[in-house]
Order: sequence, then C-alpha cells, then structure tokens
Amino acid sequence: MTSRALLVGVGLMVSASRLAAQAVPDSLDAIRRVKAVVIQTSDVYPPGQDRGFLAKAFNGLHFTTRPGVVRREILIRPGELYDSAKAAESERTLRAMRIFRQVKVDSIRTDSGLVVRAATQDAFTTRIEGSIDGSVKSNTWWVALNELNLLGTATRVGVRYRKTPDRDAVTTSFQRNRLIDNRIGISAFYDARSDGRAVYGVTWLPFWSYAARASWWVSGEERRERVFQFVDGNTTPRDTLQRRFWMGKLGGSWATRTSSTGYLRLGLEGQIRRDDFARQSRVDTLGRSVSGAVTGSLEWRAARFLVSRNFEGFGRQEDVDLSTVVRVGLGLTPKSFGYRDHGIVPGLSARTGLGWRNGFVILTGAALARIGEAGAVDSGSVHVGGTVVLKPKPRQMAVFHAARGWQKNPMPAGEFDLGLGLGPRGFTQHAFTGDRAFLLGAEYRYTVTSDFLNTAGLGLAAFADYGGAWYSGSPQRTGYSVGLGLRFGLTVASDLAPARVDLAYINGTGLTKGAWRLAFGKGFVFSTSGRLDR
Repeated sequence: MTSRALLVGVGLMVSASRLAAQAVPDSLDAIRRVKAVVIQTSDVYPPGQDRGFLAKAFNGLHFTTRPGVVRREILIRPGELYDSAKAAESERTLRAMRIFRQVKVDSIRTDSGLVVRAATQDAFTTRIEGSIDGSVKSNTWWVALNELNLLGTATRVGVRYRKTPDRDAVTTSFQRNRLIDNRIGISAFYDARSDGRAVYGVTWLPFWSYAARASWWVSGEERRERVFQFVDGNTTPRDTLQRRFWMGKLGGSWATRTSSTGYLRLGLEGQIRRDDFARQSRVDTLGRSVSGAVTGSLEWRAARFLVSRNFEGFGRQEDVDLSTVVRVGLGLTPKSFGYRDHGIVPGLSARTGLGWRNGFVILTGAALARIGEAGAVDSGSVHVGGTVVLKPKPRQMAVFHAARGWQKNPMPAGEFDLGLGLGPRGFTQHAFTGDRAFLLGAEYRYTVTSDFLNTAGLGLAAFADYGGAWYSGSPQRTGYSVGLGLRFGLTVASDLAPARVDLAYINGTGLTKGAWRLAFGKGFVFSTSGRLDR
C-alpha cells in the first residue's frame, strides 16, 4: 500500500468516527425530546376511592380543577428536551397553589416518544372554617367561608369574621394569579373593622419560574384605624392612637442570570405614602405628611428543596425551602422626598438550609435601618432565627426553634407583641410587648394516623415554650409554658396547618403563681422565617 492510499484510509476512518460521535448526541437528544405534555386531573376522591357517603359528598360539592390551570404551570413544552429540574420546579409551583392533595410531574416512554405527564388530585377547597387562638382566659376567634379554587379556575374568594379583644372585623378578599393574558395577577381585600377600615389592592407580573427574566408590580393601600400600645402585660392600652395611612408602590425586577437551580436579580421600587398618628382624644391634630422613597435591591438564590411529609400538616407532600438566598437593598430618603433630613435605608437578609435523610435545619437573618445625615441610626430592626427538625421515624418528629429580635424606634403598634398565636402558648393577648424579644420552643409530635379514612390526620404532642418581650432599658418580661396536646387536620382539605388543643402549665412575669390553661390554635407558635413581629 502506498503512503497516499494509507493517508486516504486514515482520513476516511477519522471522518467516520466524527460522524459517529456527532450521531450519538443527536440520537440522545431525540430520545430526550418531549413529544407531548399530558394533563391528568382528578377529583378529591378519584375513581376507586369515591365510594361511601363522605367521598361522594366531597366530590359532589367540588369542581375539578380545569386541565388548563395545570398545563400553564408546566415549564416543559413539546419539542424541548426533558429537564428533571424543570419538572421538579413545576411540581413545587403546583403544590404552592394549595389546591391539590397530590401532585406528580414525570415522564413516560410511549411508541410515539417521550411524554411529560402531570397528574394532580384535588383538595377540597370550599371551606367553612373557624379557629380559636389563645386560651380560655383570652382568645381571638374567627369563622370564614373561603373558596380557593372557584369553579376549578384557581381563583380565591372569601369572607371572614374575626373577633379579638381589641376589635371585630369582616374581611372580603379576591385573588387570581393569572387573570389577565394568563400571566398577570390581581389581588385585593377590604377589611371593615369596628374601629376603622383597611383596603389593599395589587396587580403584578411575577417571576413564574427561576428562568423568567422580568417581573413588575403596582399596589395601593389605605388604612383608617385605631392603634393600641400595650406595656407590662396590661390588657388595657397605655395609649390609644388614631392612624391615617395610604401608600402607593411601583416596582420592577430583572434577572441578570437565570437557571433551573437559581438566579441573580436586580430590582427597583418607588413608593409614596402618608402615615400620621394622633391621640384618640386629639384627632384634630392629625397631620397630612407625604413622603417618598426609592429603593434598589439585588437578590441571589441557589435553589435547594426537600420534599417532606407530616411537617406542617398530615399526609401531604410538603416542599421545604432549603435554598441559600441573600438579598441586599439600599433606599434613598432625601429631604426633597418629605423627610426631616437626608437619609439612606440599607437592608440585608439571608437564609439557608441543610437537609438530610431524617431532618433539616433552616437559618435566617435580616437587618434594616434608616441612617440620617448625622450618621446615626434613627430607626431599624434586626432578626435572627433557626429551626431544626428531626424525624427519626416516619411517625415521629421533634422541632426546635429559636428566634431573637431587636428594634429601634418602631412605629406605634409595630413593636413586638407576643402572647396570642405567637409566643409561649396559654398567655393572654399582649402579655409581652416591647422592642426586644426572643422565643425558644420545642415540640415533639407522634402521628397516630396521617390519613384516617383517606380524610384526616391525628397526632399527639408534647411541648415547651420560653420567650418574652420588653422595652430597652426596662426589666425583661418573660414566660414559659409546658404541656401536652392534640393535633388534628383534614388531609382532604387544602389547609396544611393542623388545629391544636394544648393543656399548658404557664408561669412568668406578671403571674403571682403558675397556672394551667387550655390553649387553642393552628400550626406552630413560631414562624420558620425567624421573625417575631408578625
């Protein structure tokens, strides 16, 4: 064989190998390319589970979610390559709507190719409900009629009556996240109170996925209300103020980096507001101040989620956000915008989490302050918190929580207020108020059944709470509670938080001796956000 023939043969072999190498990715892409997206919706009790009076009653009173409502949340389209991260994000988005009992987004191989299948099982979203928070001695209660999935369209409407030691109120609300052009949402509520009113409305284009590039919002709020200030655990307010408030906001955010696992976003927001206070007896002295502010922000997220069961509720898949998120902001508040001096408002918040086979931990922190032209902080707050969840067995869970907060010159009624729904259970409303606060809590829960008759969950609990609030320079006011309780939640409904009934032994500042109290509520007595200012 001549050298020329040898070179030709080698060249043909190299060309053939290149063609083969190119054909492999092409064939892999063809295998992963999605041919169709199939939506499978089912009623509260799907076929095979719809026997019996209870199942038939729930199904008969419920409108099954329309397939289009599910389809628009699926981030994978026909013709695209299948992406498991997008499938997982689609599942989280559907679960976050709180109208489904079960959600599954996966892929199946058919004769025609790869098909994405989104299967949902509805929750019963028509809710005639009520709740009592507090104890026999002091409580707040409410009753409501809410529909979270009106006619299967994911539209929320509701009316609620609530009674607290401070006031009565009737609230009507409306929300639909994709009302205009299948992308733009509108939300509004009107709160008619025995001592005033509150009105709020917002329209927005949200980031519908981590890959989305832009978001914007416009909102307005107006309040005409009575404001109480409590000290030293007294149920009689030290001061009673009248407040006149309105605010308009306009903002937008843009993603400079996107992926299915995180993003980097820049934001800009402007606001104009009135916020005036006067003593109840001197309403004629109310001012008419107007101020504005412009705030820029940057937010970075590395997404990380854990799918858990029997954490907040019973028998349901729950997405626990363990993402690392850092947000920084800087607001400008010059004299020309209505402030008494030039100032800036820096802000920083961060959260992260870590999960393992039998538990997870969430850590949070936030700081915000206004710094005047003299370089001193005239108002602000700092919050830190952490939550650890251990699940050694499927039926067992131990939760440990710690939070600490500091404030400087909070707005009237904006101070920490622990004692009813937030803080050690069994205490009266406004038991602990001030600009310093902390809360330590531990709860062990044993799940007796997570889905009794495919309808409800039941658990037993033991708990210990210790916390309090006080004003800087004043003696600390703290209290603790320990005891046992029951947990009950409907797995057929859309609400995750179970009702709790606790027998608590309490003691602390303001009590001459310990006492047993029967305490009621929903969910935990703390927030995983780590904040104590509600």
